[in-house]
Amino acid sequence: MKLLHVYHLYRRAGFGIKPEQAKALTAFSVEEVVDRLISSSEKYTPLEIDLSVFEEFFAQNPKPRFMDFKKILVKNKHLKFEINKAWLDRLFDPTEILNERLTLFWANVFVCKDYVVPNVQQFNNTLRKFALGNFRDFTMAVSREPAMIKYLDNNKNKKGHPNENFARELMELFTLGVGNYTEKDVKEAARAFTGYGYKLDGTFYLKRRDHDFGIKEFMGRQGNFNGDDIISIICEQPASARFICTKLYTYFVNEVPNYRHIQELEDIFYPSLEIRPVIEYMFKAAWFYSEENIGTKIKSPVDLLTSINNIVPYEFTGEKEHVYIQRITGQLLFSPPNVAGWKGGRDWISTNTLLIRMKLPSVFLGDGFVPSSHLRKLPDGRSFGDRLRVKSYWKEYEKAYSGLNKVELIEAICPGSLQPGTQRMLSRETGSSSRETALQLMSLPEFQLT
Repeated sequence: MKLLHVYHLYRRAGFGIKPEQAKALTAFSVEEVVDRLISSSEKYTPLEIDLSVFEEFFAQNPKPRFMDFKKILVKNKHLKFEINKAWLDRLFDPTEILNERLTLFWANVFVCKDYVVPNVQQFNNTLRKFALGNFRDFTMAVSREPAMIKYLDNNKNKKGHPNENFARELMELFTLGVGNYTEKDVKEAARAFTGYGYKLDGTFYLKRRDHDFGIKEFMGRQGNFNGDDIISIICEQPASARFICTKLYTYFVNEVPNYRHIQELEDIFYPSLEIRPVIEYMFKAAWFYSEENIGTKIKSPVDLLTSINNIVPYEFTGEKEHVYIQRITGQLLFSPPNVAGWKGGRDWISTNTLLIRMKLPSVFLGDGFVPSSHLRKLPDGRSFGDRLRVKSYWKEYEKAYSGLNKVELIEAICPGSLQPGTQRMLSRETGSSSRETALQLMSLPEFQLT
């Protein structure tokens, strides 16, 4: 496998790879490298923070009241910062690279937001569990998650007074896309999901008195359908396969859909709905490694943070700085802007965010500053321009990158080809140290791509 292609695969399927590891993989074929990548993510490691305060609460309250539970939530609201950092730390050093990348992907498909941290953690781990599994089973599991039930008001969905929010978003944003269902389908699907509820400890249950057991007519079929039946019928539609495969393609390959390639993915995905074979086929396909697909996608803010960390490890020493940086750059983990999620692509970039993004390497690693006028204020009136408390580990960079010449360093840090002007600028920099060159490369517009 070519070194350029190894870097490309691990930037898209993971969050980067060290030069020595990448070079070692060039001794293997594309098929062998992809097989290794996938097999290393067959099992997943749950994301877990210390939630013992909730465990103790439920142990002491067999029949807990919401008002008492709410007091525990308010008292431990700091946990939302902890779980955010736990996921960011996992992204910086993933235990299963592909699984972690897919978890991030699915979080922007099955978009959800909640303030109850145990439910947040549970939902995130459901994404991990099914990331390479069966899409039908995955969707059914998501529909039962407390965070999702509450987020889309399915806990307010009752017989005789159906709430259509979840049913509509299930089809429009999660499984089918606009134009592949009718308003009648939305109304009938909502009836099938009536009675969905959960206990305070996150356990799903069906409130039978609120469930509509009547006959529904959905997508041309009639029956006493429940929520799982609706999801099964949706997943039987070829439009669902195209919808998901298009999302996979535009996330992992190119933001401009190539429907011939997407059709190839559909042929693998439908009708089994198994995710793993699609991922395997996509990463082994020759077109995945074509020049038009390398270094052409704009990095998400999380990708930018992780790609910097992959080159020079760093950590935030302040309690909430990791959250502020995510907010400023436009992608706060666990906090999507709406049920449609982050648009991605060029929407990641604006005049202000581009300046901030290009300055981040020097801020994190070079004791630099970001102009205060471009950054939101902290509660005490200070700005991030004053100084970020970040600890960088350049010795780790030296171990992994200092032995590379300039050409090798460019290939390891920047995806795709550099612009002619950038190449001329770098060629004139003859006395720079490896550290200085790396910092310079990470501050280029080309580093904003993956």
